[in-house]
Amino acid sequence: MDRTIGKIIKILLVVLLIGWVSMVLTDYIRNSNGKDPIFCLKRTTKKYSDGKVYICTGLGYKSIRYDRKSIDAIEFGPFFINERTEPKK
Repeated sequence: MDRTIGKIIKILLVVLLIGWVSMVLTDYIRNSNGKDPIFCLKRTTKKYSDGKVYICTGLGYKSIRYDRKSIDAIEFGPFFINERTEPKK
């Protein structure tokens, strides 16, 4: 009986991990193609004098799309990445 519960827990964890990886990969691929991510938990738009920044926070990752005169880029990374305020040099 205990072995079957252990197997069920392992299968459940594997299914959850595969689901999470699928979500991250889907949003990463969409982000790389210039499309908006699908699995956002929180969407934020910040306005600046030279444009806007769109931030999508997912489960463990963040997508940042800059639509500014000074910065025109798309970033995808872990949830703790910070928004750039100046272009990379």
